[in-house]
Amino acid sequence: MERTSEGHLKTLLRTQGLRFTPDRLRIFRALADADKPVPVAALISMVAQDGVNQATVYRTLEQFLAVQVVQTVLLKDGIVAYELVPPFSSHHHHFICLDCGAVQDLPAERVDSALDKSMEGTGLRVMTHKVDIYGQCEKCHTPSP
Repeated sequence: MERTSEGHLKTLLRTQGLRFTPDRLRIFRALADADKPVPVAALISMVAQDGVNQATVYRTLEQFLAVQVVQTVLLKDGIVAYELVPPFSSHHHHFICLDCGAVQDLPAERVDSALDKSMEGTGLRVMTHKVDIYGQCEKCHTPSP
């Protein structure tokens, strides 16, 4: 993770009247190091070794949501996970397997292009969006021989 992301986080938090604390930085780094959306229970485990308690994780996630540092992703069985959003990560979408729970990042270009075309002539202006597609991954929908 780049230091510029941490600098941007520090600036953003301060402009929103929030302190840039070591615990918030640890939670941010744990999310930045993850290669997929992180359920709360897993995030709590990841930062507990650094002395960050459960209440701090929940409170920080609420604050990060409010200032648009993270977004939620609904996983299989209704589990809520969190991930960083741009400019702290790349813009992408998700495919979530309803059978095995695998999460695959999807490049944004095709989905964004389709979204742009569908908005033409509506008079509406998209400011941001999030697309999560649910179905079966290749492993789960391919019949066994």
